[in-house]
Amino acid sequence: MSILLYHGSSTGGIQALQPSTADHGKPYVYFTTSDVSAALYAARVVDRPYYWVPYGYDARGRITYTEVWRNGFSEIFSGKTGYVYCCEGDDKKLLRFPTHQSIRLSADPVTISRCEKIEDLYRWFLQREQEGKLVIQRYESLEPAQLSLWHGMVLEELIASFSGIMMDNAYTRFVQEKLPAVWERFLHEAQ
Repeated sequence: MSILLYHGSSTGGIQALQPSTADHGKPYVYFTTSDVSAALYAARVVDRPYYWVPYGYDARGRITYTEVWRNGFSEIFSGKTGYVYCCEGDDKKLLRFPTHQSIRLSADPVTISRCEKIEDLYRWFLQREQEGKLVIQRYESLEPAQLSLWHGMVLEELIASFSGIMMDNAYTRFVQEKLPAVWERFLHEAQ
């Protein structure tokens, strides 16, 4: 069964998406079945091969982005240009990503059928929020338990991936800068 797939990038002019290695070590092309979630990957807060996009889904199935530090959403997306590439794929031949219902993976290159250039991702997302296609949970509105949940996920990732090894990389620098309390907790718990 053929489905529409979307891929977000900060790079324009791509004709075919090539598999690349992310932080788990295997080369794939990453897709999503939603242009909104794809656009969340069009600006990076942490350099490759790492990535970090704090979103999930609410009870109605809407994409919900959680701003886990003050003004983080604006900082990441405001004034940034992004591209959402669209292509078709056979859903039976694609791998599913275990933690997100909309993400698909391909081990093979995939040809692009069209591309949407987004001049200002922040404004584009605010429009999607007004249309009801995106929920943005702003830092100021978060309950302590919500923030603790996201910070706990970052801490678990740090412990699983970086305990006892070289800790100077793009992801650890990101956590030190944006989530210093999580970094301090990691240093304490990783001892």
